Amino acid sequence: MLVIPVIDIKDNKVVRVLEGLKNQTEYYCESPVNVAKLFRKENFKTLHITDLDGAINGEMQNFPLIAEIIKSIDIPIQVGGGVRNFETAKKMIEELGVYRVVIGTAAITNPDLVKQLISEYSASKIVIGIDEKLNNVVQNGWVNYANITPLDFAKMMEDLGIKRIIYQDVTRVGNLSGPHIERLIEIATHTNLRITSAGGIHNYNDLNRLSEIENLGIDSVMIGRALYENMFPCQKLWRELECEDISLELPKVKGL
Repeated sequence: MLVIPVIDIKDNKVVRVLEGLKNQTEYYCESPVNVAKLFRKENFKTLHITDLDGAINGEMQNFPLIAEIIKSIDIPIQVGGGVRNFETAKKMIEELGVYRVVIGTAAITNPDLVKQLISEYSASKIVIGIDEKLNNVVQNGWVNYANITPLDFAKMMEDLGIKRIIYQDVTRVGNLSGPHIERLIEIATHTNLRITSAGGIHNYNDLNRLSEIENLGIDSVMIGRALYENMFPCQKLWRELECEDISLELPKVKGL
C-alpha cells in the first residue's frame, strides 16, 4: 500500500480541507515548498498537490508555486484542482513535469477531454478524481451534484480508457472518520480500475483496513491531516532527527 502525502494549497499556504472548499479550510503552514521537502526527508515516494484556488475558481492558480515544489524534490508529483481544459493539462505535463494530472469536474462536463488527454499522453498520465457525497458525485469544488453515482461514473471513465481513479467521500475529508470501505469495495469489484483512497485516514488501523482489500486493486492511499498532526508514532521522531534544517511549524488545528 503506497502512502501519498497531500499538500492542499490555498492563498499560497498549506491548509486543511473541511467539507466544502470555499470557506471550510484551516491554515497549517506558510510554505508548501518546505512541507514538500519535509515529506521527502521522511522518505515518501510521491506527493499529491491540490490547487484549491483552482478547484474553487475553475482554473489553476498556482503554476509558479507548483513548479517550485516540483523543482525542490526528486520524487514524482501528481497535481489536481482546476484542470478544466487541454491547455492546462498540457502545461502541467510538458512544462512543469507533473507525473500525473488529476481531472475532476472536467471529466463530468467534458468527457471528450479525457479521451483527448489519454490519446495525447496515455492513461498512465491521467487520473480521475471521484468525489462523493451521499452516493452522488459532486463537482465544482464540491458545490454541485452531478446526478451520477460514484460507481456509474467510475464505469464511464473506465469505458473511456482510464486506468486509475482517486476516490473520496467528501463528508470524511479532514475529520479522521476513516475511509468509505464499502464504496471502495463496490467500485473495485465492479471495475478493473486501480484505486487510490483519499479522505478520512486517522491511524494505522485505517491503513490496515485498506491493506486487507488491497488485492481488489485499492493499492494506494492519500493522507493529509493525520500526517500534519503527527498521528503516526514515528513521525515526531523522524522530524526531530532528520529535519532540523527545515523551518516548519505544523500546529494542531484548534477546537477539534
